[in-house]
Amino acid sequence: MRLCIDSAFVRDGKMNIIGWGAGSEASHVIAYSAKDSRGKEIDLRIFRNVRPDIGYALFRDPGKDDLGMYIEIPYERGGTVTLLAQEKDGDRVVAEEKYPLNPTTLKLREKAKKAKEVYLNLRHKAGRIANKLIKRNDHKYAAWFQAFRASAPELSEQAERQKSFAIRPKFSILVPVYRTKLPFLHDMIRSVLHQSYPELELCIVNASPDDQPLCAALRKWQESDPRILVKDLEENRGIAGNTNEALQMATGDFICMLDHDDMIEPDALYCYAAYLNEHPDTDVFYSDEDKITEKSDYFFFPHFKSDFNIDMLRCNNYMCHFLAFRKQLIDKIGFPGWDGSFDGAQDFDFILRLIEKTDRICHIPRILYHWRSYGQSTAQAQGNKSYAIDAGARAINAHYERIGLPAHAVPGEIGGWYVSRYTLSSEPLVSVLIPNKDHTQDLDVCLKSLYEKCSYKNFEVIVIENNSTEPETFRYYEEALKKYPRLQVVHWKKGFNFSAINNFGLTFAKGEYILLLNNDVEVITPDLFEGMLGYCMREEVGIVGVKLLYDDDTIQHAGVLLGAGGLATHSFKGKADTDPCYMCRAITTQDVSAVTAACLMVKRSVYEEVGGLDEDFEVAFNDVDFCLKVRKAGYLIVYNAQVKLHHYESKSRGTENTPEKFVRFSKESKMLNEKWSINRYDLSDTYTDPYYNPNLSYMDYFNPDYLSIPARNAQIQEQYRRMAEG
Repeated sequence: MRLCIDSAFVRDGKMNIIGWGAGSEASHVIAYSAKDSRGKEIDLRIFRNVRPDIGYALFRDPGKDDLGMYIEIPYERGGTVTLLAQEKDGDRVVAEEKYPLNPTTLKLREKAKKAKEVYLNLRHKAGRIANKLIKRNDHKYAAWFQAFRASAPELSEQAERQKSFAIRPKFSILVPVYRTKLPFLHDMIRSVLHQSYPELELCIVNASPDDQPLCAALRKWQESDPRILVKDLEENRGIAGNTNEALQMATGDFICMLDHDDMIEPDALYCYAAYLNEHPDTDVFYSDEDKITEKSDYFFFPHFKSDFNIDMLRCNNYMCHFLAFRKQLIDKIGFPGWDGSFDGAQDFDFILRLIEKTDRICHIPRILYHWRSYGQSTAQAQGNKSYAIDAGARAINAHYERIGLPAHAVPGEIGGWYVSRYTLSSEPLVSVLIPNKDHTQDLDVCLKSLYEKCSYKNFEVIVIENNSTEPETFRYYEEALKKYPRLQVVHWKKGFNFSAINNFGLTFAKGEYILLLNNDVEVITPDLFEGMLGYCMREEVGIVGVKLLYDDDTIQHAGVLLGAGGLATHSFKGKADTDPCYMCRAITTQDVSAVTAACLMVKRSVYEEVGGLDEDFEVAFNDVDFCLKVRKAGYLIVYNAQVKLHHYESKSRGTENTPEKFVRFSKESKMLNEKWSINRYDLSDTYTDPYYNPNLSYMDYFNPDYLSIPARNAQIQEQYRRMAEG
C-alpha cells in the first residue's frame, strides 16, 4: 500500500487531509476511517478524484479515478485524530497504516517545509557558481546514460535493419582540425567509423601542416578506410574558412557538423536515417548532448533540449550539436556556408541562416553527441572564448535584419545567452481586463502599478466587478474612476466563472490587443506593455506571458509545463528569481505550451478566432485550455523572461482547500485531460509537451538528477525497471 498526504490542516472544527492512496494491485481499494484521541470512531467525509500521474506510474492506467482523496474529519481542539487506511482485496484486509495527526505535528510539518525553502533559497544563490563547475559527482546521470545508450545487440540489429531502408542518405561529416591532441583525434574518428549506419564520409581539413605527428596520424587513418577524406591546407583560415574547405569535399545528401575533439554515439546516424525514412521531407536534425571528460572516462552535464523553439534559439544556440542538414539548403543559403566575420559564433550564425530557409526541423531526444570538456574548451567555460559572445550577438542581429524583425540582441548576464528588445512600429490600444470581487487593497496596488510604473500609456482598463459584498468596494470604484483615466467598471451579475467573466469583459474592450490580468499582481518592470507587445505583434505569435514572482521574489510562473503535477504545472515554481535554473531556462525567453492567465496578452483577433475562454472551465485550467486552442490554430505561445510582476497568488480566490473546490478542481482536471489527452502515457516516441524533453521526469521538473524512462520500447522500459530496483 502506498499513501501520500500532500497537506493537512485544521479549519472550522475539522481536520482536512488531501493526498492520494493506492493498493498493491489495481483492483484493491483503500478504505479510510478515523478515531479520536479516546479511540472512538469518527464519522468522516471522503471525496475521491482521478490522479492520472499516479494511476499511470503504478498501474499504467491514467483513468483510474479513485486514487486522489480529500478527507474531512470532525476535530476537537487540543486532541489527536488518527487516520486509518486499509488496503482491501474484496473483504480481506491486505495492509493497514495509521497516521496520528494534531495541530502540533502540523506545525512541525510547516516548520520543516519552511526550513527546506530556506535551504533551497541558499542553494539557489550558489547556483550561478555551481553551474560553472564540472559536477564529477553526477553519478545518477552517468549510470542512467550507460543503461540507456545503444547496447551491442541493439547496434547489431540496427546494422541489419538499415539495409532495408527505402531512403539511404549519405552523411558527410565535416571536421576542421587544428593542432588537435592525438587521443582526441583518435576518439573522434573511431566514434564516426563505429556507426551502425555505414553510409557516410568523414571530411577532415587539416589546418596545421607543421604538426608532423598529427599529419602522420591522419594519413594512417585515411589509408585504413576509404570513407575518410583528408585535405591539408597551407595555412589556418579560421574555423569558418576551414569548415568551408571541408564542405567543398562533401558529396553526401546531408551535412553533419562535428568538432575535432568531440565524439558521437554509434547510433547517431542511424537515428537520423530511421527518422528520415518515416518523415522524408525533414531538412534539419539535431540531438541532445552531454559533456565528456578529457580522459573520455566520464559523461556528465546532459543538455536535454526542447523541440524546435525559435524564440529560445534567438537567445541561445541551444540546437548546436549534433546538427545535420540537407546539402541542398546550402544553395539557398549561398556559398561559402560559414561566414568568417562571425568566427567564434560561426555555427550560430549558420544555424540562424539555415532555419530561415526551412521549418522542417527534427529534434531527436537522445544523447547522441559528447562535447569535450577541458581547460581551453568552450564546453567547460564560455569565458575561454569571450570573443564568441560578442559574435553571437552580432549573429542574432544579422538574423533580425535579414528577416525584417525590429529587434536588437545584447549579451545577457550569462555567457552565451542573449536578451532581445523589440522596437514597436506602432502603439496599438491594449485593453486590460481585471476581474475583481472586493479586495480593493489588492486592486489598488495593481492599478497604481499600471498607471504609475508602466512607460507605455496607450491602454485602457476594464475592471469586471463580480458580486462584491463590501460597501467600501463600490466607494473605491467611484474614487478610482475619477483618479485613473481610461478606466471603466462593468458589472457581471452571474456566479463566479473566470472564463465567462473575461469573455464578458471583452465585449466592452476597444483594444486590438487584450491583456488578461489578475487583481493581485503588481508591475515590477516598467516595460510591461512594450515587452509583451514586441512579441505579440509578430504575425506567428498568438499569446505572450511573463515571469511572475511571489512577494519573496521566488518564481510563481515561468511558463506552464504540460504533463507535470498530474496534468500541468508552472515551471521552476519556488526557485529564486536569481536562479537561472536548468540550462538557464527560467531566464530565457522562449516558446512554451501555455502561460498563466494571471498576466496573458493575446491578439483580439486570435481571442475571437478560437472562441475565447471555454466557459466549461469555471476556475481551473481555463488558461491552459485557451493556450492549447491557440496553439492548435497555428500560433506560438511566448514566455518573456525579462518582463516581471509580483503575483500575490490566492489572495482573491483561495487555494483548493475545501471539499467543494477539490471536487470542482478534480472535475476540471479530468475534463482538460479528456479534451487534450495530455497524460497519454504511451510507449511511443510521442510525448506531451514538445518544449520539455521525455528524458526528464515529471517528478522534479528540469532536474537532470531525476531522469525519466526514455519512451523508446518495452525492452528499454524493462531495463529501466531493473536498474531502478537496484
